[in-house]
Amino acid sequence: MVKKGKLIIGITGGIGAGKTEVCKMLAKRGFKVFYSDLIAKKLYLTDKKLASEIVKVFGKDILNYKNKINLFKLKEEIFLNRKNYLKINKIVHPVVIDYLMKESRKSKFDIVIIESALMFESGFNKKMDFVITVYSNKKNRVNRLMLRDEASNNEINHLMKFQIDEKQKMSMSDFVVMNNKSLEDLKVQVDFLGTVLKSLKSS
Repeated sequence: MVKKGKLIIGITGGIGAGKTEVCKMLAKRGFKVFYSDLIAKKLYLTDKKLASEIVKVFGKDILNYKNKINLFKLKEEIFLNRKNYLKINKIVHPVVIDYLMKESRKSKFDIVIIESALMFESGFNKKMDFVITVYSNKKNRVNRLMLRDEASNNEINHLMKFQIDEKQKMSMSDFVVMNNKSLEDLKVQVDFLGTVLKSLKSS
């Protein structure tokens, strides 16, 4: 199916699956990529209305000496329990989604890729033309996170509980990238994916 107009593609996957790596590879191949997590962190510090809403819910303890949100303290509060996790998502997701959709429409690129760990959890997938899930088995994901974040097994398992099941994500996606082998294998898949995405877009 060839689509006219701008194509907005979502890329998601569980923590440690390698979605950022896939996005970086696509960016090197000339695709425009927005990273939801980086946008959210930026908005925490620049959007006064959003910051005010977050402080209203989580209290002034999450602020630093400059009266700005301390991202480390906020993260601790978010992952304290599911209740807090759902609260922050309800506040932040609509703002981030709105910002990213505006930026995507303004972009001069015909194909825009949006990386979001919570693509399905936030309902952001409904605004995408296509969704890609990057899948990696739990053992590989845990090993990567232990190396990258120096996190413990318990910490990683705790974070994983907050995301929906990987198989469920795959069943809801249009494409799946399997990231269980080497970096070279991933590059081959991303090359093919890039070709497929371009073919979905009419000239």
